[in-house]
Amino acid sequence: MSELRKDPVVNRWVITLDDKSFVPQPEYKIPGNMPERDEVCPFCEGNEDKTGKNILTINGADGRWKVRVIPNNNPYLKVETELSRKGVGMFDVVSGTGANEVIIETPRHNADFDRMETEDIFGVITAYKERMLDLQKDTRLEYTLIFRNRGIKAGAAVFHPHSQLIGLPVVPMRINEELESAKQYFEYKKRCVYCDIIENELTMGSRIIRQTENFILLTPFASRTCFEMWILPKKHMAHFPKIEEKEARDLAGLLKDAVARLNKALGNPSYNYMIHTAPVKAGDLDHFHWHIELLPRVKSQTGFEWGTGFYINPTLPEDVAVFLRNL
Repeated sequence: MSELRKDPVVNRWVITLDDKSFVPQPEYKIPGNMPERDEVCPFCEGNEDKTGKNILTINGADGRWKVRVIPNNNPYLKVETELSRKGVGMFDVVSGTGANEVIIETPRHNADFDRMETEDIFGVITAYKERMLDLQKDTRLEYTLIFRNRGIKAGAAVFHPHSQLIGLPVVPMRINEELESAKQYFEYKKRCVYCDIIENELTMGSRIIRQTENFILLTPFASRTCFEMWILPKKHMAHFPKIEEKEARDLAGLLKDAVARLNKALGNPSYNYMIHTAPVKAGDLDHFHWHIELLPRVKSQTGFEWGTGFYINPTLPEDVAVFLRNL
């Protein structure tokens, strides 16, 4: 059995199958026997001289660092580059102005969120917030994206747990699509599409994996790939950096839980997560809701998907939710 499901946010179509014979095979599993410290890893404790200056450090009670934020040593964009915009014939060109930082999430080389204390993950979220708030002061930047590449097939060049931040002089197309579609939904219904998704999913319950006081963890109705998960705040918030301490601690526990379920289900797969938040200069938008999208790398895209913009998901999100709930 197959059906076409439409994502209510960006109106993207997904072909969803009920393929009981499909077994997720991550393209690359993260080794389970890594040491706690790697002598040559630039992100490990004791190798701080390999990474240059600290932008931000969060220390523990013992005075040792728990989270470090450093410049990317091979940045896509640079703060030092003067912002310029020009036309080259019919084409538009913007200078490579921006920020590219690395958030080293723990001194431990072999940790993932499921092996970290919730308090340590709270420190990572705090670093996200502080760096985004600081970069808002740079009026050249229009958008800041936090993302995590875990494993080689997810784009990570270093196994040591880390996230990245990129500040851009433009708003990415994907975010603009979400903003525009969410705005159209709001103009028609006078309601936030994300708030409606939360209310609908809490009522139905079939795709909810877990909920806390402030957040829900779910498999999206039109999941692009099997085991895709979203985390959404129950309270309407357009800007991630406005998260309060109590909410950040709650989110830390739920992130730990989500990654633990994913690693247990798929045996430490490569995965990405992204924080989608409102653009830096946007106000308190009634139609947009920040959220986290977590996508494991369990299936390659085909020519049909590249050629149409469709995704093919061989599993029902409802079945995945039941499986993950029961782990």
